[in-house]
Amino acid sequence: MAETPTITSRVLDALASAGLVTVEQIASLNEAAAAPGATPGAVIQQRGLVTGADLATVLEDELGIPRVDLASYAPDDEALVVLPATEARAFGMLPLFEIEGMLTVAIGEPFDVFELDALGARLGVEVEAVLADPASIADAIAQYYPAEEPAPALAPEDVPPPPVAADAAGAVPDAEEPVFDAADLFEVGAESATAPVAPVAAVPVVPEAPSDAESGPALDEVPAETIEQVVETEAPAGPPAIDLDVLAVADAAKVAMLVGDILDHAVRAGANRIHLLPYKDDFFLVYRVGGRLEKIASAPLSMQAALVDAIKSYARLSSVPATLPALGRLRSKVADRDLVVTVSAVPTVAGQRVVISFAAYDSSPRTLLDLGMSEAESRALHAMVERGRGILLVCAPVAGGRSSTYYALLAHAAAAGKTAYSVESSVDFELPAVAQVLVNPGSPVGAASYFAAGMRQDTDVMAIDSLQSVEDVHLAIEAAGLGKLVIATFSGGDIIAGVRRMLDLGAEPTSLASALTLGVGQRIVRTNCPNCSQDETSPLAAAIPGAPAGITSRIGTGCPNCGKSGFGGATGIFEVLPFTEPVRATIARGGSAERIGDAARAAGMRPMVASGLARVTDGTVSAQELNRVLRFAE
Repeated sequence: MAETPTITSRVLDALASAGLVTVEQIASLNEAAAAPGATPGAVIQQRGLVTGADLATVLEDELGIPRVDLASYAPDDEALVVLPATEARAFGMLPLFEIEGMLTVAIGEPFDVFELDALGARLGVEVEAVLADPASIADAIAQYYPAEEPAPALAPEDVPPPPVAADAAGAVPDAEEPVFDAADLFEVGAESATAPVAPVAAVPVVPEAPSDAESGPALDEVPAETIEQVVETEAPAGPPAIDLDVLAVADAAKVAMLVGDILDHAVRAGANRIHLLPYKDDFFLVYRVGGRLEKIASAPLSMQAALVDAIKSYARLSSVPATLPALGRLRSKVADRDLVVTVSAVPTVAGQRVVISFAAYDSSPRTLLDLGMSEAESRALHAMVERGRGILLVCAPVAGGRSSTYYALLAHAAAAGKTAYSVESSVDFELPAVAQVLVNPGSPVGAASYFAAGMRQDTDVMAIDSLQSVEDVHLAIEAAGLGKLVIATFSGGDIIAGVRRMLDLGAEPTSLASALTLGVGQRIVRTNCPNCSQDETSPLAAAIPGAPAGITSRIGTGCPNCGKSGFGGATGIFEVLPFTEPVRATIARGGSAERIGDAARAAGMRPMVASGLARVTDGTVSAQELNRVLRFAE
């Protein structure tokens, strides 16, 4: 029987999949972590390989580790016994619940995930994590573990090394950097003024600042409540509460009506996601509203199957067994709104976990200019789509906006009269002139098979979002060799890192070099709130590579319009690389990332930091935000 992978190995694999570390770097840090007192997390931090924000994004998006608001959770007494006070304080973790030997703990610093294997071994249980605010964890530990509680002292060799140096208040340096789910950065547009529903994560539509009436209280002004208090609080006048007792009847028609009631209630309540969370002997119906998780109702776990089956039937996923992940997407009118509803079901040890996402129906992706690309870069990509051959490669890390650029390019291809065939893991926009294939994660037929089938059709443009394996890369190279334009996205910190990772995956260097024609690297940065941003003289602005002397920048200070965050939306920063012969020659020789980067700069590529500098100069983005994303200064 294959050995169960450790939490550390799964996190490292996810970081490699996201293009943040290479296989060689993983081997090197594992070797360094074998030294006494060292851990992979500490080594990663010492070497500056990954930021806490990037790691948190990978934990959420690649490994499905959720971010929770501890105001909506009360730890179980059993869990508090499993993790004694001394160890809770030593690790800085809060136990939430324990189910059949699986302990769920809240961690505040993403790098603490590398401590979970050791913690599980010490406690004799399996451990899984959720992410939470560090200050909330500290407050909860103080609340649920009385200071006078006696506990046995730990032997010196048993005390885990602190993963990050803390300040006098006990907070880690990166703790004040908020990590946003991408769906929380973007809103739907004009419609959201009356019924705010955010689109799914991959659609970067920059929001306008809401009015004072819409913004509501800042998150730190919301009174802390346990999940029981949230449920027991009498709801204000508005949509009726959801009654799950109908599930006890097991009448298919009534359960189907319940699904409609839940969807309608969630949209009218301003939710952008619905969660069905199995937990112990119950399951919970939870909405995400304004970034907060709100418990709506609960019922015995034995009654969940009927509701899950009805939801999967609504999403046309009935044929997918409960033992496999399922993904469905449909257009539906909910609460008098024309929406795209995406349903994701994943089997867990406790039962099926279902997440339903809402997006306003919009058949028109944003243009490259709308996404933040310069006119010159936009013209180069449009010319490539209209007349080019070979691979047009778009690279970005997880939640870096690469799917938005992908759809902008596909839309332009369709407008230019090209026939296009697209293989996608999540259809965010329906393009009538493009043959779009949605690959279900539970299907035995993968993306490579669909892509290979499309190559045999009369298609000008082949597209895949995203390349996942060396087989996918080889098919893209083959399609380019047939004279087609291939639009492909790939996970990487920038275009150089993406190409180098393709070589690390096993792509044949000469074939890859000959196929690549144009590359795009990009990141998403948060823009200053237009209502509260003000000029500042920042040493960080002067530290931006290429910054002119005496540069000034702007930064949002926080106001009711932006929820006191200082941010008013998001935009992209880009780099575009034409693969000239010198660049191709370096790739064909299997050159290092440094050598490929040198060749790219010699070919005239404007680095991503230059795009960011332009945003800082015009006051759109603060120097602090640019540094958070690109780390040009420590």
